[in-house]
Amino acid sequence: MTPESCRRYMAGAIISFLLVLIIASAGCSGTTAQTSAGSSALEKNITTITSAPQYSHASWGLIVVDPATNQTLLEKNADEMFAPASTTKLFSSSAALAALGPDYRTTTPVYAVGTIGADGILDGNLVLVAKGDTTMGGRTLPDGTIEYTNTDHSESGAGLTTTDPLAGLDNLSRQVKAAGITKVSDVVIDDRLFANVQGEFMALLSPVVINDNLVDLSVTPGKPGSAPSVKMRPQTSLYKFDNRATTGPAGSTTALDAGEEAGTIILVGTIAADAGTVNTTAAVTNPAVFARTLFIESLKRQGVTVAAPATGENPVKKLPAAGSYGSAKEVANLTSPPLAEDVKLTLKVSQNMHANYYVMLLALAENKTTYADGMTKEGNVLRSLGLDTTGAMLGDGAGGDRVDHVSPRTVAQLLTLMSRQPYADRFVKAQPILGVDGSTVGHCATGNPACGRVYAKTGTYSYPDPLNGDNILLSKGLAGYVDTKSGKRLVFVEYVNNVRLTDNVTAESVGTDLGSIAGMVYGNF
Repeated sequence: MTPESCRRYMAGAIISFLLVLIIASAGCSGTTAQTSAGSSALEKNITTITSAPQYSHASWGLIVVDPATNQTLLEKNADEMFAPASTTKLFSSSAALAALGPDYRTTTPVYAVGTIGADGILDGNLVLVAKGDTTMGGRTLPDGTIEYTNTDHSESGAGLTTTDPLAGLDNLSRQVKAAGITKVSDVVIDDRLFANVQGEFMALLSPVVINDNLVDLSVTPGKPGSAPSVKMRPQTSLYKFDNRATTGPAGSTTALDAGEEAGTIILVGTIAADAGTVNTTAAVTNPAVFARTLFIESLKRQGVTVAAPATGENPVKKLPAAGSYGSAKEVANLTSPPLAEDVKLTLKVSQNMHANYYVMLLALAENKTTYADGMTKEGNVLRSLGLDTTGAMLGDGAGGDRVDHVSPRTVAQLLTLMSRQPYADRFVKAQPILGVDGSTVGHCATGNPACGRVYAKTGTYSYPDPLNGDNILLSKGLAGYVDTKSGKRLVFVEYVNNVRLTDNVTAESVGTDLGSIAGMVYGNF
């Protein structure tokens, strides 16, 4: 080595040594991961889960942050991108709350367009002007909160709420009756708020929503080989019903599917003889037609006659010019529960349609009407909160778009920012509670000390693998808050992508592993 090269080598060594000192001192400022013996022990314990054989081809990312100090307490692959699945709903919900406020409400009016005679006959039409109410009174409990079940409309076999999905329409119908109206020519749904939106993996978004724009089918098995009995909710004359399902032997697989086709609800599949009543749903293809028929039927129950048939197309040609209701009489209105209640429903049960609806609400707040406008607004709102959105790529509000990828660090930053908002406690408690309610109710193993102390959104996204004839869990995530043993409230984010599912490895078992890691975080900080 020449004297010159020796001097360069020594200079490089000194610089490297100084960089090590700088990096080490940065750890003291709370900007890098804690390296205490406690966190090392925690990493070792977590590795007992992440290195299990079922995760041999999987990718893991996680981070634990103290939101009070911004200190990163633990991280693994925190800057890598992961498919977030339904933890995407944290972004759309946060943006909606920030832009609109937790107490934002929607009021849906009904106008009498025409002249009301002394005999109560409206020489004209009733018009329900859809304003984007996602529940329309169909989930509202007496205390004003929104009812949900742990699985709700999120999957086949889910439980139904005790509330009547037609309660809001019945409320409007009673108001119409109380206004002295006894007969109308026709009923029209004004759904011009925005054009219906539907993507490849997105449920239909419409300005008018009744029962999440689903028809519930409660299927009860008969004797093996016979057709099961079916109860439809809401009951309506709009649809014919074609029951093509059969009852299978006791212990057989239950697999039911339903859909609407040309005015007929078709049920196919099998239900095991010992399955009990199983609920499934059929998606409504024309929400305005659905709402119109249900409203007409509701009016008739309240004694208001509608001259036009209850079924048929929504007669949009009878609508007045948009925004020209000034001369019409408002005869009824329905106000939604606050947005924070809807967010709780969305996060607890992972309600895809509602999460995507928040994107439309963001667009409407800007007097825009496209989904793309809403996603642009979402990004602007999140950045205004202080979020570095370069660690996220999102194409929707629910987690079903192919582009959706996030880094654990970005999700942790979002959760930290939300923990500092005036409505932080409402946001935290809107998350599923590990082992208690919502989508994490089954993710808490026996003996996990964090049960009831973790408030976190789940994410699950699986897809068939035709090559191997099985399914791949493309993403499983858990992101939220944990109230630790020491009394701190920490932010944590966990993702595992690309897990092969088998008889013994299921989305539920992977979720339990994520819950167990949350339990380790609970006990170590």
